[in-house]
Formats: sequence, C-alpha cells, structure tokens
Amino acid sequence: MKEDEPIDLNQERLLNQKIACLATEEATPRDLWSSIESEISITNDKAQDKSATPNHKKNAWASWAIAASLVISLGSLGLSWNNLRQAESLYAQIELDKSDQKQDYRKTVHYQVDLMEQEFKLAKVGLMSQISMNRNHIDKSLLLEIEKDLSVINKATSLLKTAIDKQPDNTEYPKLLRATYQQELAVLTQLAKLDTSI
Repeated sequence: MKEDEPIDLNQERLLNQKIACLATEEATPRDLWSSIESEISITNDKAQDKSATPNHKKNAWASWAIAASLVISLGSLGLSWNNLRQAESLYAQIELDKSDQKQDYRKTVHYQVDLMEQEFKLAKVGLMSQISMNRNHIDKSLLLEIEKDLSVINKATSLLKTAIDKQPDNTEYPKLLRATYQQELAVLTQLAKLDTSI
C-alpha cells in the first residue's frame, strides 16, 4: 500500500475483525497456581526429610555408643569392686595366718606353703582383672600359647605341693614352689601389660 492511496474502509474493517479474532493471552486459572505451590512445598518437605534422616541416624548411633560405654564402664566397676573385696579377704586371711604360726617344723612348712599360696593368689587377683579387661584385644593364638604355658606351670605347682606333703623335711621343695609361683606371676604380668590397641 502506498502512502498516497486512500484507505479503503472495508479493508480496514476486515483487518480489525481479523485482529479481533487473533488469540489473546490466556490468563491461567487461580487453582493452577495453588497446585503448583502445593507441589513445590511437598518437594521441599521431602528434601528436608532426606536431609534430616542422616542426622537422626547419627544421633541414634551416638546414643547407642554412649549406652554401650556406660554398660562397659559399670561392668568394669563391678569387676574391680569384686576383685577388691577378694583381695581384702585374702589379705585378712594372710594377717590371720601370720598371727597363728605354729612351732612344729612340719606345720611350719605347711604354713609357709599356705602363706606363699595366699600371697600368690592376692597378686594374681589384680593381674587377672587387668587380663580379663584386655582379653578381647589379645591375639587368640598368643593367648592359646600362654594358656598352655600356664597349664604346665600349674602341673608343676601341683606336683611340688604333693612332694612337700610327702617329704616335709626337704627344704628345696618350698623354694621350687616359690619359684614356680613367681614364674606364673611373671607370665601373667606380661599378659596384663599387652597393648590393648593391638
């Protein structure tokens, strides 16, 4: 269309009708926005639940760890208390035996053996307490080897006691028995000193 040409009214009307028929911008219904908002909030809630779950699991493990630590501590305390009571009882028996010494040589030998045995048991109580707390951290094969050695020492102790009963005048047997007890205490001491971090 040239600028000089007159505008045809029919064409203008026709053009206006076509413009009116063109699609206009649709307004979204209000309920569509509310459904989008609810979807967004549900998605956010799920994301928060997922992020909260690991913290909840960590807190649950921490609670169990604290409870287990308390149970172990109370068990150790009870074991220590029991061992202390046994040690006190043995110490009282030793003191009682010291006051009741006999003059007869045969009874004196038996008294020395009994006193030696009570002193050995008193020393063994503390070591066994330490060993029982470390037992799970000690290598099983090493533990079996040490138990075999202790079995041999216990047999020797038993044989020496029998020999002392049969020959109470032999002064060498009590000395050997003392050495055997000292050997067993040395083995138990090494076992009690094993590093618990193994």
